[in-house]
Amino acid sequence: MQADFTLAITGDSILNRRLSVHNEDRFLSLVKILRDADVAYTNLEMLIHDYEGPELYPAAEAASAYARSPHFTANELKWAGFDIVSTACNHSLDYSYGGLFSTWAALDEAGLVHAGTGMNLAEAREPAYLDTGKGRVALISMCSSFVRWARAGEIRRDVKGRPGLNPLRFYYKVDGNTIEMLKQLATKFGWSITQTSKMWLFFPAGTAMSFFKFVESDEPGVTPVADEDDVEGNLRSIREARRQADYVLVHLHNHEEDPDKGLDTPAKFVPSFARACIDAGADVFIGQGSHAPLRGIEVYKNRPIFYDPGTIFSMTSTTTRFPSDLYWMPGYKHEARRWDATTADAFNAREEIHWWRGKVVPPVAGAIVAVCSFKGDGGLTEFRFYPVTLVDTTPSRSGLPLLAEAGVAKKITERVGQLSAPFGTKVEFKDGIGVIKL
Repeated sequence: MQADFTLAITGDSILNRRLSVHNEDRFLSLVKILRDADVAYTNLEMLIHDYEGPELYPAAEAASAYARSPHFTANELKWAGFDIVSTACNHSLDYSYGGLFSTWAALDEAGLVHAGTGMNLAEAREPAYLDTGKGRVALISMCSSFVRWARAGEIRRDVKGRPGLNPLRFYYKVDGNTIEMLKQLATKFGWSITQTSKMWLFFPAGTAMSFFKFVESDEPGVTPVADEDDVEGNLRSIREARRQADYVLVHLHNHEEDPDKGLDTPAKFVPSFARACIDAGADVFIGQGSHAPLRGIEVYKNRPIFYDPGTIFSMTSTTTRFPSDLYWMPGYKHEARRWDATTADAFNAREEIHWWRGKVVPPVAGAIVAVCSFKGDGGLTEFRFYPVTLVDTTPSRSGLPLLAEAGVAKKITERVGQLSAPFGTKVEFKDGIGVIKL
């Protein structure tokens, strides 16, 4: 008979400063929650390197800003209580293969188990395992939001694979009127168009392997659909992990949203995929990456699906260097394009750009740290979460998470309840934390 087991679940960790120097009570109380859990998880949305090393070059195409952490941050995550991390995210290849390799080395040195990237697709997709005295934990990590070249490549008998992330690609089912509109626009842009039955591929000029895929449907509107090959490949890994581990975590980094409902609602292909992961053997599904900052929670077959628990560390404002490509982003002010421009110039120019999605002003800002308690037989007995706020004052403390004070904790819990209600999940606020009855 196995002992009872607890998993602490967080969202994104974006950090580039030391954590262990802080001694505020609400921060240390949060660290204690992570340390007290049998296993604590986070998504590492950073690359760990010191701007040098073999094959370490900034990529020509990166995900928004280039994400980087100093080498010591892996040990800082370990200090904070984390045991296992996912590495599949839109920043996985910001510094090409060298940045990826350096990240693996730092995580290995710190003793942090990691999944989601690899030397080829098989490695990126396979489960990573963490052995503890109370149970074996598996993690499968994947990403749906990435520059195309960042996905890992398959091994062939005659050509080796390509390093990268484990992808969950998606395409769109659209009605006939939308296909006609797309064809007209593509023709005006000088794009190439290929049709096979009801599948349409649109190739921007000068490309042969980069395309946009649409499938004509009798149903009106536009519906995103997860790529069937990626779905099956990842479900296969989950089934493998189910045989090899006591507890299975599945992670999906995704920035996509439901355009009909807004940024705090996952894209339409995510809920059905999350449930399929539970059906295949996952104990916990963790979606994150929206920076909404929160999304709802679903309980499916007595297993939790977190559509985004929010960013636990957010230290983007203290990045020390950026590659030249960022300074020359279209629309940036002249000051950011000087050869001696600083990161401050880049940040200032970036803040003045109007993103079409707009600057989301959430009704409640914050994140949660969820703790799932399992019986010795694997049944989920308890599910609670701790509301968290992020400091936004001085540079030394910006992006540092603190357990939320009572009034704010109640607001965050109520917000999670509002976002979870469409999934049939009822959230209670009790003794300063959120509680979900199973």
